[in-house]
Amino acid sequence: MKKLIFALPLLFGVLGIPSQTLAHTMLTNYLLNDKLEFQTTYSTDEVAEKAEVYVYAPNNFDEPWLESRTDEEGRFSFLPDSSIPGDWEVQIIDEGHGEKLLIVPVTEDGVDYENISYELRQDLHYSSTPISPIHSLLITAGVGGLWFAVLRKN
Repeated sequence: MKKLIFALPLLFGVLGIPSQTLAHTMLTNYLLNDKLEFQTTYSTDEVAEKAEVYVYAPNNFDEPWLESRTDEEGRFSFLPDSSIPGDWEVQIIDEGHGEKLLIVPVTEDGVDYENISYELRQDLHYSSTPISPIHSLLITAGVGGLWFAVLRKN
C-alpha cells in the first residue's frame, strides 16, 4: 500500500511532461491551369475533406466573394476576377482544427502565381503550454508533499 501511495505522485509528475505537441499543420499546394487549384492536407497526410473555403476580393474583405468547400480529396479551385486587382485572400478552415490564409496577388494580367503567400494562424485548440522537466519535478514534489501531509494527519 505504501508503494502505491508514493507511486501516484510520481505518476502524476511524469504525466506532466509532454512527449510531443499534438498540433498538426495544414499544408496547401496550388497549381495554376485555367483556374487556380488548391489541395489542402495535414502534415499527417490526411486530406482536409469538406473544409470551409472563403475567398475575399481586395475591394471587400467584410463579405466573402465566394464561399465553398473542399472536395473529398481536399481540393478546391476558383479563378479570381482580374478586373479587381490586388491581394485576394483565401481562407481555409477545417472544423476549427486549422485555419490558413493564402494571399493571392492579382494584376490586370491575371494571377501573379510567383508571389502567392501564406499567413498562418495558430490553432489554439491544439496548442499547449510547454512544461519543462523542472516544472514536472515541482509538480511531483508538490503533489507528493500534499499526499504525504494528508496521510500523516490520518
